[in-house]
Amino acid sequence: MSVCIYVVSLANYCSQQADETSEVLKIPSQYHSPLMGQSGKYATYLEDKYSVKITFPRGSAENGEGKTREQLKSDEVLVKGGKKGVAGAKSELMEALEWEKESNNVLRFTVPTPAVARILGKGGISINEIKNETGAQIDVDNADDSGTSTNIIVRGTQKAISAAKAAILTISVQIGEEATDVITIESKFHRTIIGAGAQGLKDLVNRCGGPSDPKLQAGLIRL
Repeated sequence: MSVCIYVVSLANYCSQQADETSEVLKIPSQYHSPLMGQSGKYATYLEDKYSVKITFPRGSAENGEGKTREQLKSDEVLVKGGKKGVAGAKSELMEALEWEKESNNVLRFTVPTPAVARILGKGGISINEIKNETGAQIDVDNADDSGTSTNIIVRGTQKAISAAKAAILTISVQIGEEATDVITIESKFHRTIIGAGAQGLKDLVNRCGGPSDPKLQAGLIRL
């Protein structure tokens, strides 16, 4: 009986060895961390799902140690296991890579610093609307050394980035075309000029050829 068990075990081992394969995937190093997931959770998920071992180069892990001591180039990821499992893990990794490439684009450009307040809007309402409408992530950085320009950083898909940039530049151009003047109006007339719900100011802006969008009208007239 023991001989039979040994023969069967040996046969199974030989079968597993025959099915064992490995494949090195070419994946740029900047995508290793998102593909591994926080604390390696996504890589571990794929390993469990497909019964494979996924190895990233040393230094790819968040703690800087790498997952194993496999000798890999900085743009290589090793997948090892059964042929079917390796194929499945490879497919999911490459799909995730394409998603990261499409979704993690970054664009940097500048706008005149005086336009920043209008781009942000009161309480961030304007910039948040642009984010929600385009799906882009937008960061307003510090002004440059001269103080005349402010850096804008936009992240997302190419489509989202283009839409967000267009919306921001539209506001910026309008600010650039504006002039400022101060006139004296007795305070007793202010309420009449403003009107109910600020409708008087809105109508005044429209009659003067200003924007009809309420968020672009904000701050054009101050009493």
